[in-house]
Amino acid sequence: MRRRYHITREGPSRPSDEQIARHRDGKGLFYNYHRALRGMHRRPLYRDPKSFLALLLIILLAILLSEASKKRHGQDAPEAPAAGAEP
Repeated sequence: MRRRYHITREGPSRPSDEQIARHRDGKGLFYNYHRALRGMHRRPLYRDPKSFLALLLIILLAILLSEASKKRHGQDAPEAPAAGAEP
C-alpha cells in the first residue's frame, strides 16, 4: 500500500474525535503485543532461514579472521626439514 502525503504550509490536519475513537483499540494492541512476544523465540534460530544464514555468515567470518590472524603471526609457517632428511 502506497502512502500519499499531503504537505501544506499549515501542517497536517488534525483528525476528528470520531476518527480517533474509530482507530482506538486497546485490546487488539495488547493481544498483538503479547502474540508477538510469545512467538518470538518459539522457533529455534537455526530453523529460521534468515537467522540461519546470518549465523552461518558470522561463523564463516570468524573462521576466516582466525585463519588470517594465524598466518599473519606465522603460526602456519612451514616447518623446517628434519636434520638428516634429504630435500
